[in-house]
Amino acid sequence: MRKQKETAVSTGKEYICPYCFARIDMAKVHYLCSGQTCAKTFASTVASTRNADLMKYVSKDGQNEIDPEKSLYYNKEPNGQDVVIAKQHIIRNSSGLCDVCKRPVYTRVCPVCHNLIPPGAEDEGNKIFVILGPKGVGKSHYIAVLINQLKNFVSKEFNGVLNAATDNTTLKYRDMYYRRLFEEKRKLLPTRSFDVSDDSREPLIYYLRMFDAKEPKVFTFAFFDTAGEDLVSTNTIMARNIDAFISNAAGIVYLVDPLQIRYINQRIHVDNKPPVGPDVSDMLNNICQIIRSNKKLKASERIDIPLAVCLTKSDVLFKSPENEEEDKVLFDPSSSLLIPREHGKFDEENFDQIDAELEEYIHRCLGDNFIQIVNGFKEHCYFAVSALGCNPTGNSLPRGVSPMRVEDPFIWLLNREGQ
Repeated sequence: MRKQKETAVSTGKEYICPYCFARIDMAKVHYLCSGQTCAKTFASTVASTRNADLMKYVSKDGQNEIDPEKSLYYNKEPNGQDVVIAKQHIIRNSSGLCDVCKRPVYTRVCPVCHNLIPPGAEDEGNKIFVILGPKGVGKSHYIAVLINQLKNFVSKEFNGVLNAATDNTTLKYRDMYYRRLFEEKRKLLPTRSFDVSDDSREPLIYYLRMFDAKEPKVFTFAFFDTAGEDLVSTNTIMARNIDAFISNAAGIVYLVDPLQIRYINQRIHVDNKPPVGPDVSDMLNNICQIIRSNKKLKASERIDIPLAVCLTKSDVLFKSPENEEEDKVLFDPSSSLLIPREHGKFDEENFDQIDAELEEYIHRCLGDNFIQIVNGFKEHCYFAVSALGCNPTGNSLPRGVSPMRVEDPFIWLLNREGQ
């Protein structure tokens, strides 16, 4: 068995892998053969011929084909005991034929991490929306409720449909998010770090199909539930390889828990109040520095990734004030946040009113430094959301989930894409 020569010519079409965040030339992808015995046949043939070029793709006992690329993706040693075994034979060239059974191959995988590339990916485009924020800010709850809102309400409102791209996404969302939050009415468990959990490396991938345009459009979205501790410093971000997906993002949603802000925390009276959290300005600045470095931006250039800054758990900010100090951090009943957006369209006027009100509010509570960091993004907007819509009792949600405007940042980001 000889190694096939690489004959691919670049098509100029690129795809950002939503798993490893590599920017892929679509003419140089790898393939999986659907033949049930090709992987075993490949391994035994290479082991018997001792082909020097191909031995690195065969287990030490010569019984199985191994996948060094996917092993590295999962932080496993390619030559170790826990190496990933290939269930299907991998064709590492663009010939379009299996080198074992000689039949055409159609299942494409990323050449860097060997995760699947969806059909039509180069034509439909994929948009990676990154949801970031400190530990305890509510990222998992926000993602869980956002997906439910997009699937059951927002997609229908805008004549579209949101579907999971893979069975893994369907099962992960159901088992790790929906069942516990919506059915059992319990808070979600904290997100584990990239370096201790394979689950944290697996995005929730969805197709959004929009039918209102002259030509129906399909977008691929990858939602990552990152642990707050993965964002504490630029060194940590780089070590986790999180810098790649942040820099390639089509939009960033940066979550801020108002109850973790010292100015608000010291004035508001609520049950289960968290301690003052880390400086959200420092974390956002770390993210900016990573993007600037990866994109090689000059100090005077602004970042071209749209940024949505969201105050989470904002339902608590509408309670009746108990004293003058608490009144300083609560929203007035006349707040623009209580004015509903117009149904079925991008309500720019409503979003502009909310943005202006929240910028003044955040400036008062966080100071000028945070505002200046946000202004380093060409396009940015402030939002106030609440995934749960209520203050939990311990780990339980007796009243269930009553989301407040969680879809607003996403609608705004989609409008930046001309949708």
